[in-house]
Amino acid sequence: MKYKFLVPIVFSIAIGLFFGKAFFDIYDSSSLTVFDEKDRIYMLQIGVYSSESAMKSSFKDYKKYLYIKDSDGYHLYVAITKNSQIAKRIKELYKKDGYSIYVKENIEDNKSFLSVLSEYDKIIDIASDNDLKEIEKIVISNYKEMVLENED
Repeated sequence: MKYKFLVPIVFSIAIGLFFGKAFFDIYDSSSLTVFDEKDRIYMLQIGVYSSESAMKSSFKDYKKYLYIKDSDGYHLYVAITKNSQIAKRIKELYKKDGYSIYVKENIEDNKSFLSVLSEYDKIIDIASDNDLKEIEKIVISNYKEMVLENED
């Protein structure tokens, strides 16, 4: 008498496992992303130039920094950070040198670069103003290597 319900229960569990596995296999094979892991980064732009030659003549050390050709010209960036306070600090540092800096917010999804950027932000947070520009040159070279070269 007590075994009379055992067969329907086992059968129901087997059907549930079958449909559960089928649904999860469909979910795993779909390209739908539920959580998109992107972070906001702050890129400090020193200028937009109409041509590469104009950029070269205006900013002698352009090779040490990041320049990206966009539809409206060449954008020259001197720093990248995830922390808005660090962005303000770097902006003030360049303002003392006579440059006008524009802080541009971007979204980045390269997890390895974001991890490296977080570590450099920790270093920048305790670094002196004299070391900031050199650290940012390293960050920019990492951005060129990890993000821009992997886009192609």
